[in-house]
Amino acid sequence: MSYAAFKMMHWATGIENCAAGFITYSPVDFAAQMPPIQADDLESEWSPKRRIGPIPNLVVTAGNVLEIYLVRIQEDDGRPAARPGGEQRGVGITDGLSGARLELVCHYRLHGNVESMAVLSLGVDDRSKRRDSIVLAFQDAKLTVLEYDDSTHGLHASSMHCFEGPDWHFLKRGRERFARGPLVKADPLGRCCGALIYGLQMIILKSAQAGQGLVGDDEPASLGSTFPARIESSYVINLHDLDMKHVKDFTFVHGYIEPVMVILHEREPTWAGRISWKHHTCMISALSISTTLKQHPMIWSAVVIHQVWELNPNPPKKWVGYS
Repeated sequence: MSYAAFKMMHWATGIENCAAGFITYSPVDFAAQMPPIQADDLESEWSPKRRIGPIPNLVVTAGNVLEIYLVRIQEDDGRPAARPGGEQRGVGITDGLSGARLELVCHYRLHGNVESMAVLSLGVDDRSKRRDSIVLAFQDAKLTVLEYDDSTHGLHASSMHCFEGPDWHFLKRGRERFARGPLVKADPLGRCCGALIYGLQMIILKSAQAGQGLVGDDEPASLGSTFPARIESSYVINLHDLDMKHVKDFTFVHGYIEPVMVILHEREPTWAGRISWKHHTCMISALSISTTLKQHPMIWSAVVIHQVWELNPNPPKKWVGYS
């Protein structure tokens, strides 16, 4: 075999994007029944085993490599672990576990580097038979939604969205180069996704509801079948029209009836020589996204210092932190 133009000698190994989601199975498939506690066990020195909840898949990307792992856990014998000095180990996330390992489920080499990744969920109910989907973003403005297929035991694209070419050239506003690629984030309840492209263009991807549209076409949801999250439609929000300039980051927050997107942007960039008299140049603005009416009113905003670069939601509260 000859390689006239290009040959990849060493594939990427450094992890660039990481997310967790129920890709290969639904939460109800993982649900374990807790054995009832017998009367004789109440006086036992052995502490009751804590129920291990559903553990999602681990999804990672490295360059153009996409991998999905299954987390295999190993429970301990239930005996309380003693520390030096007689202290007992407190209850935490790893309580009841003696170890865990990763099992590779899928490995793909894509035809482009993954710029950003998000997991589109269909809710937070552990008894749901719904699966999550993976949303990948590529240069310059390409989005792909992947779902797991049981028949092939692999991933396939449920929808692809491209905002390039002559029909979308106006989104660039005369520019040809951008500092970074597209950035994609998902609503915690899976109602929509947001993708920031070309610096100031926000793409809203509306999720199809259970039993409607594209979801459950092959197997109706009423029969209790397992179906993944899918995208129903999309539209564009021009952030420049909302007087937002130099967008740094955005995220979705928890606890609202409608999806709320919080955007971090800088109204007027500053530098070291201007910090003494102009340092509160960044602003955090929250938009309430109505995917049905395609409206996005601003519900609150706050002014922050110029050194803010990232937003971090704080579930389950309606807070958002920045760093």
